[in-house]
Amino acid sequence: MPVRAALEWAFGTECARFDHDEIGAVGGTGWRSYGMEYVAIQQEQLGARVDTSPGRSWPHDDAELIATVVRNTLPWYAATQVADLARAGRTPDWMPDARPRCVPVKWRETSHGPRAAQADGDTWRYRAGRGRHGAAVVEMRGACCPVTYYPTAGQIAAARRAYLDWWGWLLDLQAALRGAGLVSIEVTRAMPPMEPWKISSCHLTSPG
Repeated sequence: MPVRAALEWAFGTECARFDHDEIGAVGGTGWRSYGMEYVAIQQEQLGARVDTSPGRSWPHDDAELIATVVRNTLPWYAATQVADLARAGRTPDWMPDARPRCVPVKWRETSHGPRAAQADGDTWRYRAGRGRHGAAVVEMRGACCPVTYYPTAGQIAAARRAYLDWWGWLLDLQAALRGAGLVSIEVTRAMPPMEPWKISSCHLTSPG
């Protein structure tokens, strides 16, 4: 099972949760070997278990072990982000096929639909013909349409850096989980695409 699928199974299907020792998790402690005995001891000390009220069931032991590995391998902010995305079955939004586009700063509604809003431009002067008293100087103020670029190159780059961060976290978790002693599942070396925007670009530019 790929690491992403294992995380989605643990957090999404089995509803595994982290323990409540957030302070100890803030910096991440690096991978250590944890078994189900450690999980049980930690939960007993914290008095924290997943809700087992009527209609709920315990998460699978492997799911709880996966949650413990995530919690102790990654910094807290990274662990919570990985878990949230796994519960939703999503990856970070890397802005597929995004390109900076020139768009109006403002829009106005008309009877024909939205139109770009105009603004007063610079004043300019020109000489209009020749008369008995010489050339007349005419002053005019032109109209313009203020524009901007969206999304910006910086926004696209930031989204893709966030995806690469997530990919790197999964790589760390893959190594940790392969040595964690999971019983019912085996984490393989399969990974999501590292730079899916390059694959997307190839599809857009390929002939046919």
